[in-house]
Amino acid sequence: MNRLILHIATSVLFAGTALLAQTGSESSLTDAPFWADHWSRPPVILFGQEEEDFYKNMQVILFPYNDHDDPSNPAALDSSVQWLKDHPKVRFYIDGYASSRGDWLYNLNLSQRRADWVKRTLVSRGIAENRITVEAGWGELYPVCPEANDECWNKNRLVRLVYSPE
Repeated sequence: MNRLILHIATSVLFAGTALLAQTGSESSLTDAPFWADHWSRPPVILFGQEEEDFYKNMQVILFPYNDHDDPSNPAALDSSVQWLKDHPKVRFYIDGYASSRGDWLYNLNLSQRRADWVKRTLVSRGIAENRITVEAGWGELYPVCPEANDECWNKNRLVRLVYSPE
């Protein structure tokens, strides 16, 4: 129930932002070049060696256009599962994203379905559900690549695992 409330609150909070981003408004809170630069940098390590190891071993899981249950790079998911099995105390978030192609509300829902699918897959492969702090879909917010072309849209269709301290 708490996850549903969190997702609804997040959706409402960012819905106006996503709508402004879709229409190309200069007043949008989503500064695509900022986020593209942010994701290109190594993560800031705040919690020590375990977090650093986590980010060295987790890979983004990419998805094709309009798909949520058939990743483009299944080996990335396999690799992440193995590392998580070898480190059973590590907790994490699952963040889903979509490209800016299409309706913003549809993309928000699609990104949530991607995050949910990754969670179900991890659990079905032996990762304890209580290790997953939350799974959330962020739609087209926080893009890896800011341009509106096929190359960038492909890079922005992903799920990312994010370290969560205990």
